[in-house]
Amino acid sequence: MQNDQTELLKAVSAFLAKHSISYMITGAWSAIFYGRPRASHDIDFVVELRNKDLSRITNVFGKLPEDFLVQAESITEAVKENTMFQILHLPTMLKLDFWILTENEFDQARFKRRKKVKILGKFMDMASAEDTILQKLVWYREGKIEKHLVDAAFVYRIQAKKLDLNYLNFWMEKLDVEKYFQELKKIDLEQHL
Repeated sequence: MQNDQTELLKAVSAFLAKHSISYMITGAWSAIFYGRPRASHDIDFVVELRNKDLSRITNVFGKLPEDFLVQAESITEAVKENTMFQILHLPTMLKLDFWILTENEFDQARFKRRKKVKILGKFMDMASAEDTILQKLVWYREGKIEKHLVDAAFVYRIQAKKLDLNYLNFWMEKLDVEKYFQELKKIDLEQHL
């Protein structure tokens, strides 16, 4: 499964870059990159897609091979509503989640800070370590799903010496996730290896 996902990650990132769609990898795969390997059933991208580009966008995604289940109407709706759409890779049944970049201040800040990183011999645009922690804390606040807090804890511990703590503290306060950050510091990560 992990092998299928790495191949998909490379192929879809290259596809987006080829068609000049600005993106960043987020979610489980940014947590895996900065933290620790773990299983995931989907690949998350934040993509910059605008209403004025809708016909070009649906045309571009329609060029994906037949292995991908693409629904043009769900792309159109997601772009208009600033939500997300999914594309299914049929041979593996893996989901690709495409989150539309919103005008939200944090969304804009983290998208501007995305990093070009080398994964599996390819350059890809990835959410920063700080923004991976922050987004995971936001998702934990919203759903209390433990994997988000554990992912954030692994990224924090492994990347601690490289993190921009001023940026992290600024956004933790603004996003009201400071108490969850205190929680992640107490997690015994040995139990999650």
